[in-house]
Amino acid sequence: MKFLSAIGLLAATAVANPLARSAGKEFHLKTTGSKLADHNDLFLTTYHTGAGLNDAVLESKADAATAFYLNGTTALADLGTSYPWGFDIGGDANYADWEAVEINAGGGVDGFSITDDTFIWSEAEGFGGWLVCQWFHGSPQLFWLDKYYTPTIPCSCSKVELEPIYLK
Repeated sequence: MKFLSAIGLLAATAVANPLARSAGKEFHLKTTGSKLADHNDLFLTTYHTGAGLNDAVLESKADAATAFYLNGTTALADLGTSYPWGFDIGGDANYADWEAVEINAGGGVDGFSITDDTFIWSEAEGFGGWLVCQWFHGSPQLFWLDKYYTPTIPCSCSKVELEPIYLK
């Protein structure tokens, strides 16, 4: 009976985790290209906001960085758990110039790639670049720009690129 329970648990884990760790190379994401000096050379990590929920924030220390990898066009974070943590790009539900980026339990959204040493999302989905803002977590926070709008960018924000730094 214990054997059958163990087999059932293993099968349930495999079904619940369709995006199991791929052989993709892990990388950190570092900001570059900002006109605000303190928005450059920051590393992407997570800020816990609730059960299975995290905002994408940035820290200056590389040892605080979260490791990411691509599984096809899905960007996943390695947070040391047996289930995936995917990039969730806030939808354009409120006609805003820019939207939040979250890293939440689950598969996240598709459409990510690394092109010309830059981590990007799908232009077909409306991606117009990354934005870093001094926001309400005490750390700079990552947002994405909607290419269909001309953004009004507050002075505490700047456009950035995300450069993958591959781990050995």
